[in-house]
Amino acid sequence: MHKEIFIIANPTAGTQNAPHIAVNILNCLRKNGADAELVLSQKPKDAIRIAKELEHPQCAIVACGGDGTVQEVISGIKNPDTPVGIIPSGRCNDFARTIGIHKLRSPSKLAEILITGKTKLFDYGEVNGKKFLTVATLGFDSEVSRFVENHKLILKGTAAYLYGVIKVLLNYKPIEIKLKSDDETFEGKILLCATANTPFYGGAMKIAPQASPDDGFLHICIVKNVSPLTVIRMLLRVFKGTHITHPAVKMVKTKSVEIETAGSTNWICADGESLTQTPCKISIMPKSVRIICP
Repeated sequence: MHKEIFIIANPTAGTQNAPHIAVNILNCLRKNGADAELVLSQKPKDAIRIAKELEHPQCAIVACGGDGTVQEVISGIKNPDTPVGIIPSGRCNDFARTIGIHKLRSPSKLAEILITGKTKLFDYGEVNGKKFLTVATLGFDSEVSRFVENHKLILKGTAAYLYGVIKVLLNYKPIEIKLKSDDETFEGKILLCATANTPFYGGAMKIAPQASPDDGFLHICIVKNVSPLTVIRMLLRVFKGTHITHPAVKMVKTKSVEIETAGSTNWICADGESLTQTPCKISIMPKSVRIICP
């Protein structure tokens, strides 16, 4: 058992019930003899500060929220051997989905996982020096992510993403990129470019079905410029990952990638957050974060 367990809960994540979930798990931890504390973040990026302040040898830091909260926690810790726990309670919980935690809703079961302390090293991505766990997006999916991020939607997960797709699609204009991976260069107009550490984003959309957060690679899905009708048709295939056979889709496997956009800077989003803008360099950081797993 870890000497201390700190839970950092995001009150604005998802349906805003993270503090309630965290309190239930906190009580379960304490009933089982764990020295556990709960801290609520107060504003965006606050979990980074809190994690920095709380981290010490023999502690575990637990993120209670969505992918963005987990991203902030791993951005705050300095020691790659500090265990990070996840209590999935955000709009999207795609990293938790990837490692098999997303279906666990019982406070006692989640507390049991945190207490047993079974850990595994996973990869994370880094874009212009900023960490991410799931998928770094550019183009259409980035604009959808920013729409969902900037609007207080009552919808959650995939439903929120699909609503964003409809709102963004009608006025979206393709962008022109130059992408240089380890082995090849791609230039052209695109709908989107998704650089994945995990298969899922947007709440279970399987944008990069071959991606795995422990294989030491980035898996890039490039969708070339297509019509809005084709976007809708292709969207239905993304849930099963079969879109990758479409002629407009190109998949690239690499350890790092450099991306430039012609004529303007464009946002890179990851884990439901706006992280940086083009030009950018994205790299995989193999086995660099220790996650508490089932």
